[in-house]
Amino acid sequence: MKQSLLSSLKKELEESFGRRIVSSRDCIQMVEDIYRKTGETVNANTLRRFFGLVKADYPASSSTLTILSKYCGFNSIDEIGQLSSKDNADDDVNKEEVLRYMVSLFKNTQVSGDEDRTFYPIIEQTIVFLERNPSLIDKFQREIAKTTTGQYYYYEKLPNIDRLNGYFGDGLRHYLRAKNTEEGKVFAHAIQVFRYWLVKNNDLLFHHMSEIPQPDITPNFPAHILGRLIAARLYYANVKEDSIGAILADAKRHHGAIMASREDSPFSFPDFELIICEALLLTGNYEEGSEYIWYAKNFLAVSGQDKNTLFNLWEDFANFRKDPAHKKKKNDLDKQELHYAYSKKYTAIVKLLAGINPRNIKLPASQQLSELIKETGYKKLLSLPVY
Repeated sequence: MKQSLLSSLKKELEESFGRRIVSSRDCIQMVEDIYRKTGETVNANTLRRFFGLVKADYPASSSTLTILSKYCGFNSIDEIGQLSSKDNADDDVNKEEVLRYMVSLFKNTQVSGDEDRTFYPIIEQTIVFLERNPSLIDKFQREIAKTTTGQYYYYEKLPNIDRLNGYFGDGLRHYLRAKNTEEGKVFAHAIQVFRYWLVKNNDLLFHHMSEIPQPDITPNFPAHILGRLIAARLYYANVKEDSIGAILADAKRHHGAIMASREDSPFSFPDFELIICEALLLTGNYEEGSEYIWYAKNFLAVSGQDKNTLFNLWEDFANFRKDPAHKKKKNDLDKQELHYAYSKKYTAIVKLLAGINPRNIKLPASQQLSELIKETGYKKLLSLPVY
């Protein structure tokens, strides 16, 4: 059996499983997943040998390779070999075609005025594709930044916080070049302030803060961008150890106008409250952050929208930070997500800081947090103790 063919099978297995196989526990979980999806059984030790976690004195049998291939959606390992050969021959062409298709989705779809969640799963799958094809990331972000829908959904409404200190944050230069307006400048520089607050780079934080214009806040100014502006001021004040009284007063004044405008848009999403509560809670202003959570949940309840999946985690975060003994409903919150549904690492960090230790991971919370901080670079969050 050619080593290249086995390498292709390993890659397909990890993609089907959803993550890399690096431990015996991963192998045990894959055994369960294989049985659930194929009805076939593979020994965990066989997987350990196959992925090189333990020494293999003999190769995997043909029947095992067939089961593993079926788990990946192929009839045999030979089919994987044929596909790999074709991919190698037409790799650049195929990827370029996919890239053009993805960009066309954004070019040919208009931004909806109210909260339109149609693009949410598209953005999520786009992130998955880009993670698997890093060579296309810069090309995609460059092109998507030229589209109104891409600016609105990909960059502004659903920022990839996991990669804010990576390709997403770097790609904001394309966004700013394409949307060189007052709104665009406010958003791009404000979210970069968040980035450099997270990574504790005060020089770049100060630079981007100085680049934020003083916009004329009209009733038509986007609430989600206004939220980023207020949040940037909060992160800046946190670093400078300044009072936030004036910022809170401005936030409350703007919030009143936003709430009044929602009478004409009853199904809008409270982005402003989400961004502000996040900034307040991360900077230790728990009472003030909880107030915006209350406003958001009340609005969602009155408008008939689901109020139980987006703000409850931040609410638990606030309660736990105020009182570490507050661990009620911890298991229920284990499955909840933030607004950034695909920012898994960032969500995991927030859960750990809220006293929620995922049930399927046995590592101590402090060790999990340390590894996630290393991956994201968000050193600032290490200053929040894990209980």
